[in-house]
Amino acid sequence: MEQLKRWLSSSKKGSGKTIAYLLIAQSCLSLLLSGCNSTNTNAASNSIKPVSDQSQTTAPQKPTVVKIGYIKGSLSAIVKDRGTLERELSPKNIKIEWVGTFPSFAPVLETINARSSDLGAGGDIAGLSALSGGIDACIIAYRPANKNSEGIVVHADSPIRTFDDLVGKKVIVNRGGISEHLLLKLLEKKKISKEQVKRVYMKPDEALAAWASRHVDAWAVWDPWVATAELKYKARQIPLPDTVPHYSLYMVHKDALKEKSTAIREVIAILAREAEWLNQNPQEAQKLYQKVTELPSDVVTQTFKRRPVDGVLSLDEKVINDLQDAANWIQEQGIVEKKVDVRSSLCPQS
Repeated sequence: MEQLKRWLSSSKKGSGKTIAYLLIAQSCLSLLLSGCNSTNTNAASNSIKPVSDQSQTTAPQKPTVVKIGYIKGSLSAIVKDRGTLERELSPKNIKIEWVGTFPSFAPVLETINARSSDLGAGGDIAGLSALSGGIDACIIAYRPANKNSEGIVVHADSPIRTFDDLVGKKVIVNRGGISEHLLLKLLEKKKISKEQVKRVYMKPDEALAAWASRHVDAWAVWDPWVATAELKYKARQIPLPDTVPHYSLYMVHKDALKEKSTAIREVIAILAREAEWLNQNPQEAQKLYQKVTELPSDVVTQTFKRRPVDGVLSLDEKVINDLQDAANWIQEQGIVEKKVDVRSSLCPQS
């Protein structure tokens, strides 16, 4: 191409015929150069370009985790063994984590307060005491009261025959729980000063050994501990001047309820259905109870003779008023310092 240009340049002073040839050659050269440029442009426009991947893969959504603190032998313990929550909630991308087991409600409430658990259930007095102490939780449901599964036990050969005989004696109770409430409420009814009976604070799993070794005189407690003392140590219950029914409360950390309200309410609904199933299938319920508690069969049988009807229910006016009376009383007795307003401690409906 460069040689052709030089030849054209050197031939500009030639003859007319030569000039004509030169003009033709120059036109051809122009066409040739134009064609090259066009080819290069088309080649550039037709070159293969990287294809962006239009398909976008969506990462699987993380499951909502609901953490449940539970007491040995409770409805939650039985439901855990049956796997009902996992079976029904896994398809809804809700994962259950179990925290426990615990011997009473107080340590469950500690896990709720620390956000190690989202919810749990146990005795009303422990729940009200925790609310007085500032736990950031609310009451979402309750279990019906039972007046037959609590009592005060003594050894068979104990000189204590009546409730009045407890004066001057040592009685084990759980601090701020239903057994302390039971003892103090009955002392009040009998017009006996609470200072006349020495309260010894222990958790139930620790109390059994202390009572069995006769380091104390009596033990205010509930089943299956009452049944265990009766059957294993030949204990007897002293007659009580009155009954003091206690509810079980289902309590939820407020932040957990805000963060995963739908999932937690699903859990409560399933627990309610499971409670009804247990009520309708008492023999199966007894077998499951024995399995999760690992208690002797005779203790389980004795416990179920006094076991309350199970249930996970919404609080009605009677229950709210009963709980408010209990909250007022434990504050008046100095068991807790701060008064609890039960109605304002209820979880929002939705």
